[in-house]
Amino acid sequence: MKCINHMDKDAAAVCNHCGKSICSDCLFMDKGQAYCRDCIGAKQGGAKKEERSPVLAAVLSFIIAGLGQFYNGQVGKGIIIFLTSLLVVPWVIGIFDAYNTAKKINRGEIAVKKRTGCLIAFIIGIVVPWAFVFFVALLAAIAIPNLLHARMSANDTLAASSLKSISSAFESYALDHEGKYPARNEELGPYLPEGYINKKISGYVFSIYLGDDDYKIEAAPDKCMVSGSKIFTIQKGGILSSKRCEPVNIENQ
Repeated sequence: MKCINHMDKDAAAVCNHCGKSICSDCLFMDKGQAYCRDCIGAKQGGAKKEERSPVLAAVLSFIIAGLGQFYNGQVGKGIIIFLTSLLVVPWVIGIFDAYNTAKKINRGEIAVKKRTGCLIAFIIGIVVPWAFVFFVALLAAIAIPNLLHARMSANDTLAASSLKSISSAFESYALDHEGKYPARNEELGPYLPEGYINKKISGYVFSIYLGDDDYKIEAAPDKCMVSGSKIFTIQKGGILSSKRCEPVNIENQ
C-alpha cells in the first residue's frame, strides 16, 4: 500500500480519522493515534495549512540575503546566510533555497511555524537601516551636484564682478594720468586696495597683462568645472568677454 501523498513511498500507517494511508513523512502521532497532516491540523484546532509564495521568498532573498528564509520560518538559516552574504555564493544559494523551501512547505514536506515576531525584528533591525542608508544616499546624489553647480555659479558671478572692479581701477588711473595706464601692477595700489593680482580668490586665479597703452585681465578657474565653469577676460575700455573652460585631460598631456 502506497502513501496517498507520496505514491513512490510505502504507507507506514492509516490515519485514524480519515482512513488515508500515509508514509512516515506524513505521519503524526498524538496520544498513540496516527493522523495525517490535514487531520492532525483539524484536531489541534482547525489550523489552516501554512503556505508560502516561492517567488516572493526568492525575491526577498535577492533583496536582502536571508530574508526569504525568515519568510519561510527558518530563522537560524536566514541569519547564517545573511552573515555570510558578503561571500556572494551563500547569497545566491539562499535565493534558490528560499524558492525550493517555499515549494516544499506548500507540498507539506516541511512543517512551518509562524515566526512573525522574528520577521518583524529582522525587518526593523536590518531592512529599515538599509532603507534609511539608501534614502540618504539618494538625497546626497541629488543634493551634492546641485550644491556644486550653485557654488560654481556663485564663483563665476564673483569673478566677473571682480574683473569689472579691477578694470575700473585701471580706467580711474588713466583719467588721473592723462589717459595712460600703469606700467606696473604696484601703481594700482591706491585705486585697487584688494589683492587680486596673481592670486586665487573664490576658486579663480586672476592674471594681469600690461602693455604700453593697454591691459588685459584674465580670471580662470583653479579647477575647471569644479571651482568655476568659465574663463573671463576684460580689456581696455572695460570690454568683458568669456568662454567656457575645458577640463584638462591628463592622458593627453
